[in-house]
Amino acid sequence: MRKKDIIIGIKANNQNASVWLFYGLLLFFVFEYARPGSYLPILDDLKINTIIPVSVFLLSLLSKGRPSTLEILNMKNTLWFIIFLSLFFLSVLTADVTYYVFTRFLAVLGYILAYFTIIKIISTEKRHATLFTLLLAIHITLLLLNPGVILNPESRHYLSGVTFLGDGNDFALSLCIVIPFAIYLIQTEKTKSKKIILLFILGICVFAVIGTQSRGGFIALSALFLYFCMKSEKKLQILLASVIIAIIVGIFTPAEFYDRILSIKDYETEGSAQGRIMAWKSAIRMALDNPITGVGAGHFPVKYGVEYRPDGVGRTDIPWSTAHSIYFLILGEFGFPGLIFLIGIILFNLWRCNNTIKSLEKDKLRNIDNWKKLAIAMNSSLIGFAVGSAFLSSLYYPHLYVLAALLESTNRMYWGHNAETA
Repeated sequence: MRKKDIIIGIKANNQNASVWLFYGLLLFFVFEYARPGSYLPILDDLKINTIIPVSVFLLSLLSKGRPSTLEILNMKNTLWFIIFLSLFFLSVLTADVTYYVFTRFLAVLGYILAYFTIIKIISTEKRHATLFTLLLAIHITLLLLNPGVILNPESRHYLSGVTFLGDGNDFALSLCIVIPFAIYLIQTEKTKSKKIILLFILGICVFAVIGTQSRGGFIALSALFLYFCMKSEKKLQILLASVIIAIIVGIFTPAEFYDRILSIKDYETEGSAQGRIMAWKSAIRMALDNPITGVGAGHFPVKYGVEYRPDGVGRTDIPWSTAHSIYFLILGEFGFPGLIFLIGIILFNLWRCNNTIKSLEKDKLRNIDNWKKLAIAMNSSLIGFAVGSAFLSSLYYPHLYVLAALLESTNRMYWGHNAETA
């Protein structure tokens, strides 16, 4: 057998292995977001939700494709996450229950392994588009399983069978993260019929955010659409499409939603807003008492209910509660180093992806126009996360780690292309 044939055979085997790894990664998203084990308990009994991501991660270590394991370890986002993991060891110093720290550490470690796997496998536009399509399909499926969000928006609903997407606010946040993916797919889809289907899906997702009656979700949705309008070359078309969607959604939006949104101005008397403000003040007190270590990962509800209750509030007057904000949660549990990490990784990724967008705008090659749309969609998704998470304790959800990986992959596609060209 000639040497050339051997090389071709090796490349074909590597490509086939990469395809199977990609399918395995897609399964991870299905099990993590849709939680089919809630409907088929045998899947949970078999620990499929653990076996799949661990297996895909281990096999990805053996993959010969680019980027290499060493390259991923040298990436800036990886450094940010290594810093975050080190903060868990610091939090042990002040933690009352080390088991709480350990369980949160395992959750974050698992998502960081997923981050590694995504960078390793999602390396092309086609794979980005496939993953975006899957995430949209998962959210639409969850809406079909919980139709009250759409059919009965007058009431607030909880989604059954899921974990971090169960609360309406949490589901609204996740929708705001995937809505930019729908816009990207619409912009890059060439088939008219598929464009119409994607537009319909986009409308459902927007209406679902309204249906959750999440004020934080509404603010995040407004922020990401504003960013899209600012960055798009076809600002008028984007603005017109946004107005049309807003009008259609507004026709079916119940009065209860408008009442809830308008209640934002009444934060001094509105119960939910007051609960958040009390929790945020307590988070600041936790950080001032433990500026370097915080009160410990997973300890905010305990410390809030026992030691850091608002002045004049008895032990049984308020329930133990989370911080209702990713920023105040990490401030209370990890101190000021934790807050620096969170703000730092968000701003770093926004800044770097914005540099990629600027470079793409100057590039004269027409075949990379979709890369710019992808970069804008990724930054928009990160903005949706950053704004929406200001009102949700989403630190231990997969969103930040998945977005960091997809942003890393998006930037690498363009700058890696430039390096190869050079």
